[in-house]
Amino acid sequence: MTTLFLKYRPQIFADLVGQDSVVRTLKNALKSNRPAHAYLFAGSRGTGKTSMARIFAKGLNCTNPNDGAPCGECDFCRGTADGSLVDVIEIDAASNRGIGEIRDLREKVNFMPNRANRKIYIIDEVHMLTNEAFNALLKTLEEPPSHAFFLLATTELHKIPETIISRCQTFTFGRFTVEKLIERLRKICDEEKFSADEESLKMIARKAEGGLRDAIGLLEQTAAETEHKLTAENVRASLGVSSTEMLENFWDAIDQSEAENAFEILQEISRSGGDFRTFGHDFLGFLREKMHTELRAKSSVGKIVSVIEEIEIALGRLKSSPIVELPLEIAVVKLCHGKPTGNFSEQKIAPKKVVAPPEPKSVEKSPEILEKKILPTETEKKVEKTSPAPLDETSGFLFDGVPAPKPAPKPAAAAPQTPMPTSGELTVPVVRERMEEMAKKSGIPVFVKKSFLSSCTPEISNEKILFRSDSNFHLNQLNNSEIKNKLSGCTEEIFGKKWLVDFTHASTITQTEEKTEEVATADDFLKF
Repeated sequence: MTTLFLKYRPQIFADLVGQDSVVRTLKNALKSNRPAHAYLFAGSRGTGKTSMARIFAKGLNCTNPNDGAPCGECDFCRGTADGSLVDVIEIDAASNRGIGEIRDLREKVNFMPNRANRKIYIIDEVHMLTNEAFNALLKTLEEPPSHAFFLLATTELHKIPETIISRCQTFTFGRFTVEKLIERLRKICDEEKFSADEESLKMIARKAEGGLRDAIGLLEQTAAETEHKLTAENVRASLGVSSTEMLENFWDAIDQSEAENAFEILQEISRSGGDFRTFGHDFLGFLREKMHTELRAKSSVGKIVSVIEEIEIALGRLKSSPIVELPLEIAVVKLCHGKPTGNFSEQKIAPKKVVAPPEPKSVEKSPEILEKKILPTETEKKVEKTSPAPLDETSGFLFDGVPAPKPAPKPAAAAPQTPMPTSGELTVPVVRERMEEMAKKSGIPVFVKKSFLSSCTPEISNEKILFRSDSNFHLNQLNNSEIKNKLSGCTEEIFGKKWLVDFTHASTITQTEEKTEEVATADDFLKF
């Protein structure tokens, strides 16, 4: 028995849902008989990229097109649909990602088609190809044979090299709206004689998160479990969707800082075998709708935004947490009793009042004294250069930890600062000040730039700038040869000399740090 998704997979342009602009452009290209040799379809899963590629492949060879659209009935259309047409080659780049497969493609692409007029290559998940494979494919895309056409599909457009993208016509497939998904699910239910109310289909559409394939799969799953009678109650139980009442109670507990009530809801989910990730997603959707409602009412949404940010952080930690409910519990404690990660927009930090020091009392002095103290004598200059400063004026503290009084006429001596490590003419403060400029001129991606700017104080030695970070996530972003080369390449323009840029974990103690720890002891301060 064929699954519902395969049974209702689009076979012609008229079957496609929600991608009207893409359909219109491709139909016009076929109608005018001026198709491009390479197309790139990008979008999230289940949005119709591969189905569009197959339908367009039919149109390229169809013998009875209708206003540019394939008929779906001729031998070439049927052969493309069932995979029997040898001139339409589908390649899964996830399992055929090496340079060997692409070299084989390059060798065979020059051969004329066997039956059809055009030879078509559909490469799914093309972002999985290796760099070497992309380079091998590039030459073919630059100068393809007149009979060869390439249809590439990907869910991660940012992983495709710019050289490949520039040689393709790129189309972005958007997610389906809830209304479009409900319309499609309703049509399938009518065809399959399923009984389903509007609320149950709405739950399935929301759970699918914009993917039609996921929506049809969930419909088939719930229909099998409920004996083809879908109601809001049994669909909620089947998919583990949280009830509106539970979400309302959880929000009220957080809003009123009643952590005990929120904990009871989390414990109930645990006892019933519910999924905390599903509950978190449902709660985020609930908060999103609440935020939109408050915005329409011109009300403040600062607290809602803060709760959304904290729950998002908790969901990100669920995978690695040894206790599955712990991240959500920590989020509840922060929101009810502690300081949340996000700041409420209603909260305003009052500026600190700057208290001016009291002005020293004026002391009347005789003209003789003023004249005498205008310029120091030679003896006084020598004393100032050779005499050590008293302990209370240098350190600012007595031995018992009580601050020493500072004379009014003289400014307080500056506290000793730890010397910044240097290497030649380049200093650590200069590197810190110009890190923003390094990130901009090197052209590293925005998400990598944030990891770079969060690095700890750099260390300079042996013509190398070593940045450290205590975050494994940031190190994974930065410890990439391409990123390092870009940052190293811009140092000569910024600092006047080529420096090698590298990254390591903050817990790694360098020789310079060990030496500093040995020298900077309490006994050394007593020498003064």
